[in-house]
Formats: sequence, C-alpha cells, structure tokens
Amino acid sequence: MFKNRALVTGIGIGIIVGAILLQVMLTRPSSPSKSGISLEEMDPQKLKEEASKYYLVLEKNVKMYTQAELDSAIQKKIKEETDKLAAAKPQPQDQPKATAPAAPSKIVIYVQPHLDATAVADLLVNSGVITDRKAFISELDKQGGSTKIQVGYHEFVGVLDVQAIVTNIITKQS
Repeated sequence: MFKNRALVTGIGIGIIVGAILLQVMLTRPSSPSKSGISLEEMDPQKLKEEASKYYLVLEKNVKMYTQAELDSAIQKKIKEETDKLAAAKPQPQDQPKATAPAAPSKIVIYVQPHLDATAVADLLVNSGVITDRKAFISELDKQGGSTKIQVGYHEFVGVLDVQAIVTNIITKQS
C-alpha cells in the first residue's frame, strides 16, 4: 500500500510510546515537597518560615524606600543634626580669648600591597591627609614614586605639604 513502510512504522511506534508516556504521567502521584509538607497544608507562619530560607520575606505593611528617597531622608537628618550642633555651639563672645593651641593631629594609614597611585590618593583623601588628589598624583609622578610606593604603616603628624607626604609614602618608615 505505502511505498515507505519504515516511515509509517516509525510514526505508529512514536504515537504508541507517546500515549504510554502520557498515561504514566497522569497516573503518577505529584512529587512531594522537600520538607514533606505541601503548600496547601501550611499555615501562613510556616509558609513564611519556609520562604525565608531562600527569599527576603517582609510584611505587607512594611514601607520600602527607593535610593532617592533614602538619600533625601539622610540629607534631611544631617541638616537637622547640623542645625542642632550650630544652636548648641557657644557664641564667640561667650568663649574666653586665650585658648591653648590644639595639639597636631596624628594620622596613621596602612598602604596595602599592589595599590596604585590613584588608590593611595583615595586612601589619603578619605583619611584627611590631603585634599587635592590630582596634586598628590602629579607630585608622585614628578618624584618618580608611582612604582616606589612602600607597603606598610605611614604616620602623618600635623599639616604637611604634598612633597613631604610623597616622601613619606615612597620611603620606608619603621
């Protein structure tokens, strides 16, 4: 009847195997959950506990802030605190005229291995040793110290000029 008997036999066998697989899927019970409790049987508290293992679970009435809202709230709080400090600060006429000079501040930083000049400049700016990052980097390049930055602790006492800071960074201080 048909010239391509192998094709027809393959299609027939495929239909039979597909029907058998469909029957196996329909008769097999659903897979149990890992904890042995299905979601339908859990009360809301147990469901929350199970979900908190993998996800961040929050109450429905918890307010979530965007980054912009958080930043504005922080700026507002900082402004309030600075206003409180300004109000609590004594006025210049209340202060005595003769005050003792403040002791020079001592700042110690640790330069980690494999830091480049930019990273060291950021470290110095964050610690308050320098204020101008570009001036430090240019002075470091001028003294040829970009590759000579010494690893370890560096101590800075008082207000230093950029040349003294660069010298401190590129020479080993014990």
